[in-house]
Amino acid sequence: SIFAAAIKRIGYYALSAMIWPRYVATKRWKMTQYDVPIKGLSGEFNGYRIAQLTDLHTGSTDQHYLRRVIENVSAQKPDLIVITGDMIEYRAGSLERLAELLPLIKAADGVAAIFGNHDYYEYSWRHVGPRSAHRDIHKRLRSLLAKQRIHLLCNSRHVIRHGDAGLHIVGMDELWTGNADAQAAFDGLPEGAACICLQHNPDGFEILRTYPWHLMLCGHTHGGQVRLPLVGSLFVPMKNRQYIRGWYDLPGGAGNGAARRMFVSCGLGQSVPIRMRVAPETSIFTLRAV
Repeated sequence: SIFAAAIKRIGYYALSAMIWPRYVATKRWKMTQYDVPIKGLSGEFNGYRIAQLTDLHTGSTDQHYLRRVIENVSAQKPDLIVITGDMIEYRAGSLERLAELLPLIKAADGVAAIFGNHDYYEYSWRHVGPRSAHRDIHKRLRSLLAKQRIHLLCNSRHVIRHGDAGLHIVGMDELWTGNADAQAAFDGLPEGAACICLQHNPDGFEILRTYPWHLMLCGHTHGGQVRLPLVGSLFVPMKNRQYIRGWYDLPGGAGNGAARRMFVSCGLGQSVPIRMRVAPETSIFTLRAV
């Protein structure tokens, strides 16, 4: 009957609506590529390629999927890979899974990483704060990154040298812990130097307005993760919800008159394995001298 056929069709769509966001959309990742003009960039770094990985949430995200993505990114042979936080889901077993993935992350000039909020807290939001840096899983995460020779940047700077030219990578500590210190991070940066800033939470965009960076790479938002028609993103854990995903420009200096741009990635994983109308992503940025 027509009624039975209608019920069957409704059931089909309802089942699809449950299966797709949970089991398919969470793994249908995309790789985006961008040219980024940077005024004052030395010719030695013209064409330099930086790949961004963020929000892996290892431990809650499918391990085979993460392995496949990382192998694909490394196969692109970027000059540098940056990880902009939330490497793990703060739970037992996450570190062991991350240890399986880190050796697969390969780039000519190595890997630089910063922490996100999930790299600090233990099981609930009440543990976010300065004391979370002393908790067991976080301390073991630091040891794991050191063992893998990953450049961990916590309010610090890493300089990549090609000949006499340098590219400065500044990494901020996690905003929610209260440990972020922009003054310490940018201390000693030469005037006019080409600078890439890594900041997990895009809320840091407002805090870092007056500092001399050119490109800021962020994660944290998952692009909204679940975006409903007319309603938009249901849950974005940040203050400045206008910075959910994609590119944002900040006109003005950066020390040499170049406009500054922030990119907010949709990330690869999630704590709750569901996505709707927001694809996971990795990105490769090719720096261009102007």
